[in-house]
Amino acid sequence: MLNLKDKLVAAGLVKKDHIPGETNEQRSRRLSKELQEKRLKVKALVQPAALETKLGEHTFFFTTRSRKMRRLCIEDEIRAGLEKGDLAVVEYPDKPDFPWAVVPRQTAEKVLKADRNAVRFYVRSKGEVIGASAESCPAEEENDSERP
Repeated sequence: MLNLKDKLVAAGLVKKDHIPGETNEQRSRRLSKELQEKRLKVKALVQPAALETKLGEHTFFFTTRSRKMRRLCIEDEIRAGLEKGDLAVVEYPDKPDFPWAVVPRQTAEKVLKADRNAVRFYVRSKGEVIGASAESCPAEEENDSERP
């Protein structure tokens, strides 16, 4: 049986993160603080693990939180790692010129736990691609049938 808060959330009258008695200003400050904490966690995880990506001949596209397309010009090894799921593209706060980084699988998993939205492209398993729609990533079987 649903409690009153769950019913109000389901009806769209109250936001899921609503705390009774909290003013809009207090809610705004609380959410801002939570966002800052998430960014600090992500930065702490990404900073030591970020791989240096040298300018390469392959262009790799991913989407930002605002649904804009960005590209990385990367070497073949990095591209292959991203496609296999050994590497991931994540947001890298405090890097204003290009706030994204390529990180290993272990770091991507940790970032997923800290802030799922910070992961911009990650092939977690054969059927699960985070940060990309299924239409933009063809299935493995389709690619295998086209290969000689």
